[in-house]
Amino acid sequence: MLLAVLAACAPLQHAPSPVASSAPLLPSVPPAPPGELGTLDDAPIDAWEQRLRMHPGLRQETADSLARGARYLPGLRRILAAHGVPTSFALLPVIESNFYPMARGRRGERGLWQLRRATARRFGLVVNAHRDDRVQPERATRAAAQYLRLLHDRYGDWPLALAAYNAGERRVDRALARDPEASFWRLAERGYLPRSSRDYVPRFFAVVRVAGEQEPTAVGSAL
Repeated sequence: MLLAVLAACAPLQHAPSPVASSAPLLPSVPPAPPGELGTLDDAPIDAWEQRLRMHPGLRQETADSLARGARYLPGLRRILAAHGVPTSFALLPVIESNFYPMARGRRGERGLWQLRRATARRFGLVVNAHRDDRVQPERATRAAAQYLRLLHDRYGDWPLALAAYNAGERRVDRALARDPEASFWRLAERGYLPRSSRDYVPRFFAVVRVAGEQEPTAVGSAL
């Protein structure tokens, strides 16, 4: 059933896909204000959207992740909005953790937002042998929201903030040192950023399109 629903989703604020109808994945809510996410390069987002809709494994993985995340989205959106972060970013755990609160990454990242120990502690979370706040959705979301806001304030751009969230501030700084006025999209096109980040950012915006940037109003928050 999820596959059928996902395949029918239409992109948010974007020309209808030739492989999709206009039926949204989740109940409708107003979209984020125009321009809030910055200037987007449609070409790489289009490519990722096509992959999410047409590749059976990615389509199923995205559908399953969105289904798991539905119970968390209202609470995540409230926290993000309170920190001045676009509510679209509540969908970032689709990529980070597939919405598994206990998820563990290859380099010790944990939780919905896959925070590293140092990053978690930087924003007030407790991470030790007896307690790990990264696996607590509300606490982890507050830390992630603070971090995303800090990154936006530093780079003045949400795509660049996302790249730094994924690859680290030093890598984005090194890329910008080569082209100080460049957008994320130009840095990516020129190969100045790691391949993982060049995929991560357009994939996130493609997830937002596929999900329809909708909030499930009939499901209570798990936070």
